[in-house]
Amino acid sequence: MKALQFQVVGCVALVDVPVPAVQNDELLIRMRASTVCTSDLNDFRNNPFGITLPIIAGHEAAGTVEAVGSAVTRFAPGDRVATHPVHPCGACASCQRGLAHLCEKMEHFGFNRPGTFAEYFTVRQDRARRLSADLDFAAAALAEPVAVCLEALHRARLKKGDRLVILGDGPFGILMSRLAQKWELAEIVLAGHHDNRLAFARNAICVNTREGTAELRRLAGVGFDAAILAVGRAHACGLALELLRARGRLVIFSALETVVPLDLLRLHTKELEIAGACNDEDFFDEAVAALSDPAMGCADLITHRFALEDHAEAFAMADGTHGRALKVAFIAEEEP
Repeated sequence: MKALQFQVVGCVALVDVPVPAVQNDELLIRMRASTVCTSDLNDFRNNPFGITLPIIAGHEAAGTVEAVGSAVTRFAPGDRVATHPVHPCGACASCQRGLAHLCEKMEHFGFNRPGTFAEYFTVRQDRARRLSADLDFAAAALAEPVAVCLEALHRARLKKGDRLVILGDGPFGILMSRLAQKWELAEIVLAGHHDNRLAFARNAICVNTREGTAELRRLAGVGFDAAILAVGRAHACGLALELLRARGRLVIFSALETVVPLDLLRLHTKELEIAGACNDEDFFDEAVAALSDPAMGCADLITHRFALEDHAEAFAMADGTHGRALKVAFIAEEEP
């Protein structure tokens, strides 16, 4: 089969590799769509998490079941499924505490388990969900991105009438702005640098901060109840704290690869809180349901589609043309 292999920092190549063997509790998936994540691009540039190379890249995907292992009871060949990249062990201290998404021995697509930028990949049956017949595969590949956005919103401990600001106009910031509608918030503000991206937000107040943050600070007034950092910029972290009202909550969603200086005096005097949001705590089913909700309309977030063979163009589009691309997907051709 064809697959995109992350070989060394700065190099991803299309290679021929064997179709993976399916284990007892696994599904063999024919990839129909696999979307490019910012974290994929960060891995290719710097490998910040020390991934052992080479490995097949990619972790956001949907497809059809090609074969099943002997212990599989919930799926059959031909089923349309979304897949989750996190495979918790179920036995470590975090799993035993009910925090399987923070598993200390997890397997993860594209990290220590072959990823989804391939014609076929395997997934454990408990990390797959059946899809409705009318859900676009590329939209279904957003199941895990939606799930982690739900995690961030829940970590913000939102309640009806709260005011929320999201910093970052990438796919995750936009997804959060849409998903936040169910909390019946008084106000949702999305800040970023790209008008074309901000236009994808629905029912949110959008602020372009490319030329400065004066308008964002004006909107903050006495402060927001919660802020979510959906951009990996150190200065944005300090800004988010500044925008909070007393006892406000900052959720760190995007990975920050450098040490960030923080105004801890502000944290102290306003009794602010900072929480991390990494992976998702059992929001997979809710995410699949959200993708099937016409009101969410997630398919429009897939702005560009490519074949695996066109990976160089796909990665360049995902990485370097922020005004045009939002979410880039690899799409497999339909069978004749």
